[in-house]
Amino acid sequence: MAGEHRNSKRCLEQAAKFEPNHMPARYAIAVHRIRDAVRSQCSDDQLIWAANEMATVLKEGDTSVVDLPVAWAGLAMAHRAQHEIAAAYDGEQAILNEAEERALYTLKQAIQEDPDDAVQWHQLGLYNMCTTQFSRSVNFLKAAIARSPECCYAWSNLGIALQLSNDPSSETVYKRALVLSSSQQSYAILSNIGILYRQHRLYELARKMLSRSLEICPGYAPANNNLGLVFVAEGRWEDAVSCFEKAVKSDDLLDAAKSNLAKALALAKKQ
Repeated sequence: MAGEHRNSKRCLEQAAKFEPNHMPARYAIAVHRIRDAVRSQCSDDQLIWAANEMATVLKEGDTSVVDLPVAWAGLAMAHRAQHEIAAAYDGEQAILNEAEERALYTLKQAIQEDPDDAVQWHQLGLYNMCTTQFSRSVNFLKAAIARSPECCYAWSNLGIALQLSNDPSSETVYKRALVLSSSQQSYAILSNIGILYRQHRLYELARKMLSRSLEICPGYAPANNNLGLVFVAEGRWEDAVSCFEKAVKSDDLLDAAKSNLAKALALAKKQ
């Protein structure tokens, strides 16, 4: 809860050394490695190791202890991350195709293990969104919602998929997600609504939604980045620069904010 990500991983690794057959610890370490790789967008040995660990949990884990749908979901998570990172860096097509096949197979296998598990439908929807298969993503996210209609995250991601499909119903879906969310969950949804309004050049509404998002979570980088873009559209260069700086400070891996900051600083000097 305190966010001690590195210490948590270190403790789990120590536990696995003392008891290598403790599959839950090995699963948890693999999840940490996947998250590290996704955050740094570095598809190195961490992801290969994580995928191997997940496969080991499936092959060697005691079925009375190991939850197979969860284990398949973990392997799918590793393969999905491998494909997304490889695609982001324009890898060789043969490697990309192989990574995509592995990701889809494990995601579908996770669903086959438990067809009523909304989380796995949600994951498949997210994967298709990341590979720009937006109509398929919409279908899978709707399947997730059919199984868990109160999940605000599924509604929010459905809104994103619809928005990327240029479907006007995205606003209604976002608002449904907002109704279902707690105060601490709502900042990302408010930010998504703000982004939608910004794209439709409804800058006053966009500013209002993004500001509400930042009131709840001041360090939310996507909201700061998009509020900066609203200020750029309005010609408020100092405010834009301030927002981009906050976004970069909150998340130094958000390349869009770094690029926007450089452009805003250059344009501000010309004014």
